[in-house]
Amino acid sequence: MKKQQYPVNAGLRGIVHSYLQVSSTKTSEYLVIPDGAQALFVSHNGTMISGGLTQSLALTLPGPGEYFGIRFYPGALRHFFPVNISEIGNCVIDGDFLPSPFAARLHETLYQHTSFQSRASVCDQWLLRQLARQPHSAFDEALACIYRSRGSINITQDLATQVGVSSRHLNRLFRLHTGFSTKSFAQTIRFQHASKYLSEQPGNSLNAALITGYFDQSHLLNDFQKRLEESPVHFFSRFMSDFYNSPQP
Repeated sequence: MKKQQYPVNAGLRGIVHSYLQVSSTKTSEYLVIPDGAQALFVSHNGTMISGGLTQSLALTLPGPGEYFGIRFYPGALRHFFPVNISEIGNCVIDGDFLPSPFAARLHETLYQHTSFQSRASVCDQWLLRQLARQPHSAFDEALACIYRSRGSINITQDLATQVGVSSRHLNRLFRLHTGFSTKSFAQTIRFQHASKYLSEQPGNSLNAALITGYFDQSHLLNDFQKRLEESPVHFFSRFMSDFYNSPQP
């Protein structure tokens, strides 16, 4: 199985993370890591959409071929489609969930092209045409605060106060845009930063816990086991989330 990534047009940066293509020579599994992002997966068999994940999810690639994907930053899918992301959390469903004939048209158009770069260019053009940013100031500000704190922020006392809305209203916004509660989303971002640290120093979970805001080392290790079902040392010998990797053409 071979995986490629391709960067998005400059006008989509901060909204769409990257394009990816997985080429497989047989039926196999592709592991999706929990990072709060949403994605569209397009193959000869059709289009699927992935909501935000709190645990790793293994997708079955049903046979040989090329599988194309669009990875959106957390909360960004709603820039293109007015869908409730909370309805598709921790699962992958059929592209018919999207309220437009987009999925069918994209599937038909992409597979008229044979190169990964050409498919990425098709998506750039379509997404740029469809992009209609609507003001979601409270959500956008809260999202920025969580990123700045690397997920280590008190939701009720600090985040809600900074944004100027109630924690209950923040929860409604985050469930709508990301599929997570505010707290669960922040914890996912914190876990991603801890994972980034551990990918470089898999055996140094004590420092990772201290730096990324976990209560203690065991709290981090238990969270890692819950989300990825194995220890950092074992996991990073096999997989790593590409959310923090710079996509290359």
